[in-house]
Amino acid sequence: MTITEIEAQFTGLNRGESAFAEIEQVLETYQRTHCEVYRRFGEKHLPVSAFKHAEIATFPVSEAECMFMSSATGSGLRSRHFVRRLAVYEASVCAAFEAVFGKGPYTIWAHLPGYSTESSLVCMLKILTQRYGDERSQFFLASELPDNPESTSPLVLFGAAFGLLTLIEAGPWQLPQSARIVETGGMKTYQREITRRELHTRLAEGFGVQKDQVWSEYGMCELLSQAYAEGGPVYMPPPWMRVQVVDPYDPKQILPDGQPGLLAITDLANIHTVSSILTEDLGVSYGERFEVLGRFPGSALRGCNFLLEDM
Repeated sequence: MTITEIEAQFTGLNRGESAFAEIEQVLETYQRTHCEVYRRFGEKHLPVSAFKHAEIATFPVSEAECMFMSSATGSGLRSRHFVRRLAVYEASVCAAFEAVFGKGPYTIWAHLPGYSTESSLVCMLKILTQRYGDERSQFFLASELPDNPESTSPLVLFGAAFGLLTLIEAGPWQLPQSARIVETGGMKTYQREITRRELHTRLAEGFGVQKDQVWSEYGMCELLSQAYAEGGPVYMPPPWMRVQVVDPYDPKQILPDGQPGLLAITDLANIHTVSSILTEDLGVSYGERFEVLGRFPGSALRGCNFLLEDM
């Protein structure tokens, strides 16, 4: 299977299909051959922090059609994901959305104050509003909801967790009972802590919907695919994305279901960077599904990142 064929076919995988392993092996060989950092690192899952310190790409980054950047962290370093073909990202975004929501149309509201135009989340929601949104779909930054005239299109409100909390503090609001709230994780600069279960309870109350209408999206700058959790804290990745939980001090050791560890993700949409990423998120697995428990303490990651120090 060629790289061009993978670009055209990866979103057509079925869950559990043996072709996943074939594509994974082709991509690992290709990426080790053409990405010096990945080749020198040696292990299967490249620590996500590598995207902050090096150009992770199998091609000259000057040829990238766009570049996604993460939010700034305490260190001031930001991850950079060089996207060779934006059409690959769009295919992944749309296939994952359609599998969960259908083809719409929807009234899509995106509340993302503080996010730059280089954010992969902003790009994702631009794609979704253009592809699946009706004429009432929009981005908004204010601390109040847009007008919501009667519409035959179901409402989907996307927003960062703490941004949505700030929004309901200016409320409460009453959205249609059919509306879905999709929180996309917290804003890293916001100094508050809350469990996802508590977050969903507060969002349901603040927007006047049932708790099972509050969903979650899991994604990051360093990955080109997303997973959704429908009405609870447990995510289901799309068929071209595999999530495993590994021992933080020995990432080769895959942990059994229910035992907390680091999330190690293989995203076949990361064709031209590195597909297998070791995140800094703590989580547990439930078969193919997974739950995110929070960020792993930075000091505990030294065992995972020691090889990067030599680079």
